[in-house]
Amino acid sequence: MEHSALLPTTSHCHENNIHEGVGATCGRKRRGSGSRGPRVGILWLLGVNALVCGVEIVSSAAFTYIPPLLLKAGYTETLMTIILGVAPVLDLLSVPVLAEWSDRCTSVIGRRRPFIMALSAVLLVSLIVIPYGPLITSLIDDGENTAVTNMVILAFGVILLDYSYQALFNPCESLLSDLMAQASEADQTRGFTVYSASISLGCILGYLIVSLDWSMVGFMIGSQEQTAFSVIFLLFLPCLFLTLFVSREKPFRRVPPRVIANIQSEAEKILKLKTSLTQIESGKVVNLNLSGDEVALVPDHPSDGGYESGSSEPDESIPVSLTNSEMLRWRYQRLTYQISRLPRITLQRVINNCFRVLAKIMFFFVLLPYQLVNLPVKTWKRVSDAPSVLRRLFLAELFGWMGFMCHNMFFTDFVGQYVYRGMPDAQEHTELALLYDEGVRMGSWGLFLHSLTACLYAFLIQQHIVRLVGHRAVFIGGLTIFAITMAATIVSPTLAFLNTVTALSGIGFAALTSTPNMLVTLYNTDRKMFMWDCKKEARSPGEESGLGADVAVLDMAYFLAQILLSMCMGPLVDITGSSMPYMVVAALAGGVSVYCSTRVVFTEVHLKQLRAGNF
Repeated sequence: MEHSALLPTTSHCHENNIHEGVGATCGRKRRGSGSRGPRVGILWLLGVNALVCGVEIVSSAAFTYIPPLLLKAGYTETLMTIILGVAPVLDLLSVPVLAEWSDRCTSVIGRRRPFIMALSAVLLVSLIVIPYGPLITSLIDDGENTAVTNMVILAFGVILLDYSYQALFNPCESLLSDLMAQASEADQTRGFTVYSASISLGCILGYLIVSLDWSMVGFMIGSQEQTAFSVIFLLFLPCLFLTLFVSREKPFRRVPPRVIANIQSEAEKILKLKTSLTQIESGKVVNLNLSGDEVALVPDHPSDGGYESGSSEPDESIPVSLTNSEMLRWRYQRLTYQISRLPRITLQRVINNCFRVLAKIMFFFVLLPYQLVNLPVKTWKRVSDAPSVLRRLFLAELFGWMGFMCHNMFFTDFVGQYVYRGMPDAQEHTELALLYDEGVRMGSWGLFLHSLTACLYAFLIQQHIVRLVGHRAVFIGGLTIFAITMAATIVSPTLAFLNTVTALSGIGFAALTSTPNMLVTLYNTDRKMFMWDCKKEARSPGEESGLGADVAVLDMAYFLAQILLSMCMGPLVDITGSSMPYMVVAALAGGVSVYCSTRVVFTEVHLKQLRAGNF
């Protein structure tokens, strides 16, 4: 039987399939290649990062009210500090585990979105429990222990909020890295700068919400705190739904071992088909017998961060001209293959998964005391087992976040005590109390300018500077600017100067919130090259270590920074009797982060030097 000419790109397509071992379509950008994929739209990026903006709105606004609410409820400052330190410990215990679960999640809606939905539900519950704790208390307790019950409910809500908002960043960052894995370098830069700008935008809106007098606005639901919490609840919902709708994940499917064992034989079939097609191109007449073997279908390979390649089904273009009966047979095979890929969801499977999750949760809480005792060893093991490139990035993030959190968390207290000479524990309506409140308000303006600068710089300027000097210079330069501004607050602590240098420190914040995630995505483009010394092996022949676990290593730096500051800053301020140690520690941590950032791997040249022991 004679066959007419092929489509021009068919041979090239099959050649790519043979070399790659996966069913990649023609023209698709391969992982780690230099070709450019479709340009990523800015509106799509804003939609993907909308949830990050919503989370920052919640954290910035809520944690402005949480310390006063805890003190008003009857907690001492020591107990308040303990309550605020519980969530980071829980995050340190659970987030790496949740990240590994998300890497292996086979949900039909994707790997990251189920965890985003669950943690967002916890966050929304906490936004109801915290402001309406007295109302909930009145419903469940009418006795003499009402005050104690209210304190317990408020502390429970605060821990839920603190835990969920910090844990949400891992699936959000992993989702963005997954979606940007196949994009060009310019689009990856744009994606992570939009991520950084979304964080800063959320801070701006959060600080704006708490600064408004809602009674003057005409929108009042209960007290000022209850109204503000209701507003951030309503703002968080559209951010959540927008991200869930825009980020359409493909389900992750593990490659069965039997499929992996048959890849070689399938490749041989494709090679035979390619040989036949080559003969057709050379003008020879070849009879193609389709009665024995069907058109070769190569299964998905867990590339692109663990997602389907998106092209494992047969190519839409027909390789050769077939008769009507052969065409019908080919179409039937393609239809049955697609039907076989449809998700099989049964009641038994749902029940088994629910029991499996409940068993893991119960196991976690039963062994919680042991896990708390073993936390330092486990944390050290996770960091020491990480590849060298991640360990270096971890250190830069750890000291960077220590500096930024020391500044952002205690800057208003520093202005109120050191600049305005007020006293936080002075009696109400006294001169010292009024001076402290005025200093806190002025310090809040400084943080507002800090967030505004970070947002504008990340959204409008940073990607242009990256094109000029590169990611490494932008990252090191941003952290250097932060360290200099923190040292300047010690030298000349006047209000106008403080607000100016605080605004400039937003440049470093934009660099710290964008570059590390971009680097993790870069390392995952070729794990064998960048993570050659990874000590953690895959669990099965077809399963690669997921990107979520790598992001969790960086999240641990954030949690550790918060824990270390909560442990050392209180005693340090009590010993010195001044709030100046806040800025001193911020400046020192910023300087150490600059040194650590010079040791971070950004290019293959750095990687070669690292492997040779010269970097």
